[in-house]
Amino acid sequence: MSTSVSANPVMVEPKKTPVIYKILVMVSIITLIGGTLTGIMTYMNVGVTEHFYADWFTSFISAVLVMTPVGFVMMTLIHKLVNKLLPRAC
Repeated sequence: MSTSVSANPVMVEPKKTPVIYKILVMVSIITLIGGTLTGIMTYMNVGVTEHFYADWFTSFISAVLVMTPVGFVMMTLIHKLVNKLLPRAC
């Protein structure tokens, strides 16, 4: 006893992820990882003082202003490399 199954031969195109979702993910990752790492490094360098939060915030802003453009450039380069190496994957 077997049941026949018919499949629709038309391929379904995957939906594209909106750019705003990608940006929100990147901002949350940068905030979480950058904030944690700069907080730990600031604590190890100066300890908990009355200026800890000002020192940490300065370090965090510096890290974000440097690493955000670097991250977007790296994402673009890796995306192009993956498209070139695996043209049918995207």
